[in-house]
Amino acid sequence: MTMNSRKLSAVKAMEDAAEAVSAKTSEMSKTVRHDLDAVGDALATGASDAVTTVSDKLKAVGVDTDAMTSAAKDQASELQRMLADELRTRPLRALGVAAAIGVFVGLMTAR
Repeated sequence: MTMNSRKLSAVKAMEDAAEAVSAKTSEMSKTVRHDLDAVGDALATGASDAVTTVSDKLKAVGVDTDAMTSAAKDQASELQRMLADELRTRPLRALGVAAAIGVFVGLMTAR
């Protein structure tokens, strides 16, 4: 066997190995995607069941959950408006606060 034929043989073996790795990676990707979809569905179902259970228990003790939900939405909307106004009137201050929070969170996660 000549040197060129050995090189060609080695290149062919490397190409075959690369194709095998690519096929295996594709297969694993499909499996992971399927598993993640199943986990997401299970989490969504569990969260929905938990919300229903809590809502039923609150209604059983006389708490109007619909009124609580409406009040929470109203407060969230008001908070959002207040934050938007603050950002418009003092953008540099808001940027400084955001940077400080980012540094703080960065330091806490680095530990």
